[in-house]
Amino acid sequence: MKTVYLYLLSAVITGLFACNNAADQQAGNADPLNAETDPVARFHIQPVDSASLPPAIKFKGKLYQAWQWQDSLGEHLLITSQVAPAYSTKAGEEEGASASLHAFHYVKQPAGYQLRWQMHDSVEDCPVDVACNYIDSVHITDLDGNGIAETSLLYKVACRGDVSPAYMKLIMHQDSVKYALRGNMWVKLNTEDSFTVTPANVNLETLPKADSEYGRLLQLDGRYENEKDFRAAPPAFLVFARDLWLKKAIETFGEGE
Repeated sequence: MKTVYLYLLSAVITGLFACNNAADQQAGNADPLNAETDPVARFHIQPVDSASLPPAIKFKGKLYQAWQWQDSLGEHLLITSQVAPAYSTKAGEEEGASASLHAFHYVKQPAGYQLRWQMHDSVEDCPVDVACNYIDSVHITDLDGNGIAETSLLYKVACRGDVSPAYMKLIMHQDSVKYALRGNMWVKLNTEDSFTVTPANVNLETLPKADSEYGRLLQLDGRYENEKDFRAAPPAFLVFARDLWLKKAIETFGEGE
């Protein structure tokens, strides 16, 4: 069972992410917050099933997860959904599959729900195997302690006929401001392989250029491309995002594909 992970970090950080999941079951079975053990319990974060969504709220595909909470900006509603792979054939072309992921963040206003941001990603007309899956639950945090929640979600996309790694994206928002990490996952190809990516070498932008094209390809696995989106963010945001990336960058096959 996937559950929401809630964190509150101080300004000084001492340490530090399945297109076919049963979304309503995930939301309905999520563990309730405990005001003594969960620092952001004051946000009153609650899962929302499809039957409880406001009638005016529309989304594409099947509900993955929906969460509702209250912070200093008001009442929020985050909806994530997915469209499972569907096959079609264009004239003169081989059959291909398309799948997509969607997210919508609303804030409740007197006149109704106002859309703060939306996200859409997809794999289109793939003639081999499609991966278009959320990874893990939505993460809701208050890393800088300012009373405004951050949301983080992870997903992978791929069109492949082998065991090459999928492309993973970590998307964080505070209100409508977006921060992202993007790069390849890592796949264990044999028993001798081990995951050696660490906080010190996870950022491709800081690595010396490999001597060969093959070496450069190996460098890609398990690492994100850069940290540029986080340069103006509170330091705790990147610390959290980097840690989450390293926890989820190892790809396992079968679930949700």
